[in-house]
Amino acid sequence: MANILWSALNMLVLLGIIYILFRAAGLVRRHMGWGAAVLFGLALLLMCSRRPTSPAGPSKNLISRAPKSGPVSNASAGHTIDLGGSNKLYLRAEYDSAGGTLTPNGLYAGVSGFMLGHDWEPALGLLQQQGTRLHYWTVLNHHWLLLGTSVFSNGREFEGLMKPDQPLR
Repeated sequence: MANILWSALNMLVLLGIIYILFRAAGLVRRHMGWGAAVLFGLALLLMCSRRPTSPAGPSKNLISRAPKSGPVSNASAGHTIDLGGSNKLYLRAEYDSAGGTLTPNGLYAGVSGFMLGHDWEPALGLLQQQGTRLHYWTVLNHHWLLLGTSVFSNGREFEGLMKPDQPLR
């Protein structure tokens, strides 16, 4: 519920700023003409456009001791966790399965949903065999943003069991 309220606050602040900027553009147009209003609008667009700090690439492997080269795994498992609002955490575990035991090779996390005012950043994780299931533990950094600026950050831990896609023998 807090996630939805924070997103609504972000939306209200953003709409308020857009309203003020439209009024300012109208004032510039009325006193200085259409040319100045167009230049004012273009200047605002240039100042407001942001480039991502890092290019989007493949997900980071949350297991630090995973092998750097070679085949990643011969089996995998997936799990979904509800984060609140429309946000969901998707976990994908990769492992080698042989003789009823598994060797974890990778744990990947991704977050999807309407995230106005929120940023979820996977930090670290752990994966191990527990009976016929996989025990996972991961930490996500949750950044509360107001118009793209971080206001508060906290870490959240997620722990549980996931069923392998292929039964362990």
